[in-house]
Amino acid sequence: MNNDDKIILRPLSFSDLDDIMTWVNDPEVIKNLQHFNKELTREDESNYIHRMLESQNDYVFSIIRNDGVYLGQCGLHQISWENKLSRLAIIIKSEFWGMGYAQQSIRELLIFSFQNLKLHKVWLVVHSTNEKARHIYDKIGFKEEGILRDEYFWQGKYHDMVRMSMLENEWRAL
Repeated sequence: MNNDDKIILRPLSFSDLDDIMTWVNDPEVIKNLQHFNKELTREDESNYIHRMLESQNDYVFSIIRNDGVYLGQCGLHQISWENKLSRLAIIIKSEFWGMGYAQQSIRELLIFSFQNLKLHKVWLVVHSTNEKARHIYDKIGFKEEGILRDEYFWQGKYHDMVRMSMLENEWRAL
């Protein structure tokens, strides 16, 4: 991997709006996301950015390659400070799939989670049929906690979700 392929996580800002709009309505990118069931406008996304920047329980980052190319977004959501846990989410633009950027981004997000925020647990949910994402999470070291049966109603039917997590001590062992 050359230096241009390395990534940085930059805190979300309003300057990311144009880049976010390049994927937020792409059916291939959002096909596994429950709440993306309508065309999102610039105003919708601007409101989202505003909410995330004001939130005390969310940290959202833009994923930027060292050469300045925007790759996607990732973040920690629903942070429960009293329980020291958070939900991880990541989106990579489709033209950058299969290049290792998701793994790099998740690893950087875990460093931020466990070292900076001092969290105990990072969890996520993934469609049970999303083998590609599940493979990435397994490879990084996430453990399956269980199946959430008929958890999401999306595109006219119910979908099972898999809940996975990583504990701080598991991350340190890696």
